[in-house]
Amino acid sequence: MHVTADSKSVRPGSIFFALKGARFDGHHFIEEALKLGASQVYSERETGIPGVIALGEGARRKLAELASEMHGHPSQALTMIGVTGTSGKTTTTYLIQHLLERNGIPCARLGTNGGFFAGKEVETANTTPDALTLQAWFAEVRQLGAKAVVMEASSHALHQDRCYGIAWDATCFLNLSREHMDYHPTLDHYFDAKALLFTAHSTFAKTSGKKPVGFSNEDCAFGSRLRRENPDVGGFSPRNQVRNLVNTPSGIRFEVELDNRWIEASCPLFGAFQTENILAALSVVIGVGVSAEDACRALADFPGVPGRMEFIPNDRGIAVFVDYAHKPEALEKVLLAIQGRRIITVFGCGGDRDKTKRPVMGEIATRLSDFVIVTSDNPRTENPSTILAEIEAGIPKENYLIIADRAQAIREAIRRATPGDLVLIAGKGHETYQLIDGKTLHFDDREEARKALKS
Repeated sequence: MHVTADSKSVRPGSIFFALKGARFDGHHFIEEALKLGASQVYSERETGIPGVIALGEGARRKLAELASEMHGHPSQALTMIGVTGTSGKTTTTYLIQHLLERNGIPCARLGTNGGFFAGKEVETANTTPDALTLQAWFAEVRQLGAKAVVMEASSHALHQDRCYGIAWDATCFLNLSREHMDYHPTLDHYFDAKALLFTAHSTFAKTSGKKPVGFSNEDCAFGSRLRRENPDVGGFSPRNQVRNLVNTPSGIRFEVELDNRWIEASCPLFGAFQTENILAALSVVIGVGVSAEDACRALADFPGVPGRMEFIPNDRGIAVFVDYAHKPEALEKVLLAIQGRRIITVFGCGGDRDKTKRPVMGEIATRLSDFVIVTSDNPRTENPSTILAEIEAGIPKENYLIIADRAQAIREAIRRATPGDLVLIAGKGHETYQLIDGKTLHFDDREEARKALKS
C-alpha cells in the first residue's frame, strides 16, 4: 500500500488524499493524481469527479489510519507517549526520554528541537509533523531499536488530526495560556484542541488494544477542567506533591510525593517552575511501568535541554541564561524563578504570529526585570518596527530600551551587566537562525552572548 497527500509522489496504485493546506489545495491536483495512476482518491469536499470519495472532516483521520497501516502499525509495537501544553513540552519530553533511557528503555524523542534516537537526529518543519511523516519515523526508530517514543503534540497537530492513528500508552497535559490566538479563535477552542489527545485520539488507541493512561496538571485551571470532563485522566500537582524545595545555581533539590510516600530528589534544572515539568515526567514514566524510586534516581544526572535556561559560562561574574520563553506565561515563570538579583532581560516577539501577546509580554518583562532591552525575534514578513511598537504599547515603566538589531541588543545587555547581575536572553533558545523578510539568516543567541562576554 502507498498513501500520499502529495500529487507529485503518486505512483500506479497509490491512494491519494486531496487536502487543503496552508499553501496549496490538494483538490486542485486530483486530476494529476489520477493521471499518474492513483487507484483511490479521498477528498475533504465534494468535487464531482467520478470515483473520488468525499470524507469531509474525516479525511485527515482516514489518512492517519492508512499511514499507520502503510508502515505496519509501528505505534502499536512501541510505548507511545504524547505531551501537550502551552509551555514546557520540550523540557518534559527530554526528561521523559532521559528517565526511560536510564531505566533500560530505549526511547526516541520528537518535537520542537527535531527528532532524535540512537545518535541520529532529524529536523522537523513543525513541532508535530504530518501523519505520514510521523508514521514513517515511528517505523524507522522501531527498526533502529527504539522501544518507546515520546513526542510533543501541538494544538495545531491535534486539531488537524496529525496525531490521529497513534496507539498511545500515556498522554500528559501541562498547562494552557494565551498562545496561537492567530489560529484558535478563543481559549476554549485552543483547549478543545489540546483535549483531543485525551478524548478522540486516546479512544482510537483503545481500539488497537492499548490502555492509555492520562495525566493532567491540577494546578492549572484548564488542567483541572480536563480532569473534570474526563474522570479517567489522572492528576499531578506540584503545589501539593513537592515540598522543601531548594533552588541552587546547579539545580534544584526537593521532596516529591509519589505512590503515597515522600521521596528525596534532585535535578540539574534551574528554577522552581521546573517542578511542573519534572512531576509531569515522573507521573508518565511511573504510569508506563518505571518505579518511583528508579525514576527519581535518574533525575540527578539529567543533562538539560539546549536553549532552555541554558547557562553561558564566563569569567565576568555575570549569570547569563538563554531561554526559549516566547509566550507570556513562559516568560513570567522564568522571570519569577530568577528573582533575587539585578535582572537585565532581552526579548522580542515573532512576526506573523499572535499579536495580542506583544503588549502583555512587554508589561511582564518590565515588571519583573530591572532593565529590559526590547529587540527583534523572528520578524518574518512583518516590519520589525511595528512589532516593537506593539510591545512598547504594553510597557507602563521607563526601565527599557529598544534596539531592533538582536546582536546589538545582546551586546548592550551584557555591557550594562556588572558582577552579580543576571542577563536573560529570551525568545529563541535553541534556534540557530532569524527569519527576516522571507529569508533565513544564521543567528544563535548563545553564540552572540559568548562573543559579547569576550569583548
